[in-house]
Amino acid sequence: MADPLVAYSWQMNQWQDLQRLIESGRLPHALLLAGPDSIGKLRFAKALAGYLLCESPGKLTACGQCRSCHFQIDANHPDYREICPDEGKRQIGIDQVRSLQSFSAQHAHRDNGRKLVVIHPAEAMNVFTANALLKTLEEPNSGTILILVSHSSSQLLPTIRSRCVQLRFGVPDTSLAETWLRDYVGDAALAKKLLIETGGRPLAARQTFEDDGLAVRQNFDAALSALLNGQKTALQVAEELLDKDILQVLDWWCSRLMGLSRHQLAGHELVAESWLGFNKLPPNTVMQTLQRGLELRSGFSRGVALNKRLILETLFLEWVALCRRNAAS
Repeated sequence: MADPLVAYSWQMNQWQDLQRLIESGRLPHALLLAGPDSIGKLRFAKALAGYLLCESPGKLTACGQCRSCHFQIDANHPDYREICPDEGKRQIGIDQVRSLQSFSAQHAHRDNGRKLVVIHPAEAMNVFTANALLKTLEEPNSGTILILVSHSSSQLLPTIRSRCVQLRFGVPDTSLAETWLRDYVGDAALAKKLLIETGGRPLAARQTFEDDGLAVRQNFDAALSALLNGQKTALQVAEELLDKDILQVLDWWCSRLMGLSRHQLAGHELVAESWLGFNKLPPNTVMQTLQRGLELRSGFSRGVALNKRLILETLFLEWVALCRRNAAS
């Protein structure tokens, strides 16, 4: 099992940036870790929390041996709080955020110690919850540090972003990601394919491997091909996918559209050969469809109430109509 007190190898630049702030005494009371999902930002946040709570921190990591580290490893540190949507929900409740005010007001269990709060994903707060958090951000307790993790920081209130020091994370270097994933899946070629399928995001690639996601995506591709060949209707395909995780379906949809766009604009190789048939679609239309897919995925991930059946039916009906118009022109 990976050490929860150590950041991933591809996050060392961000870690060293924070080290310099810590060593110079300029660590802010609120950090915003922003970047794509499934690249390890939450792991970074937890590693940072463990480091700041450690009783004998080293140069780059927590000691892993002190009482505080053991508390953190066992996920029961009295000076640490993690705020995320409750099980079965996609939004952070307002009461969860309000509880931070009393938590911040309490003294740390160690003399002159810190209190750490990790909120993820930050965009899972609605406007009322975000405004409740603003009270804590506007009147910070000197001993409390807030770490917000966001996969889409543009969706946060400007007032939230302005009160945090932002640390940007991108898709990691391919060689580092492939090495890490190869050690996990045991096959270099498979690791490379998984990363291509998931846009270079290591944790998404690992999850795809664990869920047999390559086969799932191939089944989605086959359903789309049957739709375009007239073997199935858009409503039938939508019905088939209705019992699937909508985020998994939209991940596949957006990754395929992104791959098609890169193939059209930069000549990148397509992961799914069945999508070669869409190569003659107007690139701007492909990008517009991708943008719509990303918006839908973002909405579902934030817990916005959307009609899953209607979304899928509309998605495939519009795609069929688009392909037919292009073929007739």
